[in-house]
Amino acid sequence: MRSVVSYALIAIVGGFVGATVSKGDDLYQRVVSHFSSAPADPDGFWSTPAVDGYGKIHYEPDAAFKPVVGLSNKVVFQITRSEGEMTRPNLGLERVARVVNLYIASGVPADDLHFVVSVTGDATPAMLDNAHFQQFYQADNPNLALIGALNKLGVKVSVCDQSVAFHHFPREWIDPSVIHALSSPTTVSTLENQGYALLQM
Repeated sequence: MRSVVSYALIAIVGGFVGATVSKGDDLYQRVVSHFSSAPADPDGFWSTPAVDGYGKIHYEPDAAFKPVVGLSNKVVFQITRSEGEMTRPNLGLERVARVVNLYIASGVPADDLHFVVSVTGDATPAMLDNAHFQQFYQADNPNLALIGALNKLGVKVSVCDQSVAFHHFPREWIDPSVIHALSSPTTVSTLENQGYALLQM
């Protein structure tokens, strides 16, 4: 009799566990499906109001700590990394474009922006002219159009000449749209002493 009862209990418990696991697996699949599918954004959700095509933003007019018209708006951005594919714009430069777009969307005129970009380290190859970039990566330099767009808005993009030397790039390999700076650390320290805020990108 005990064995019959034992088997019955085992069957009941087994069925319960099996149903729970099945339900858990269904829930797991729904969660995975939710997070693995790309969310669909409505039209107009993202915009690039100043740097066309770069640094997309979702602007909220009632958000706190927005840039303020009339302040110094002095920022030095330091970019040290090469992230993602070399055939796409450097993500640090994209982030700079995003900050520019956010300032402009907040009502700060481009003429009031005092932005300097300091590129060094692994990000240095992004500053190569197109001909030499092609030699290394068999593709056009995707950063040059973005640098040109930033320059048009008064954003100064500079490269650390110490990093250029460490990469064994002749100075003339750097694109003419890029400013040669003595070094990135001295660029940052000099500008911080002049009241610039530092953003590591």
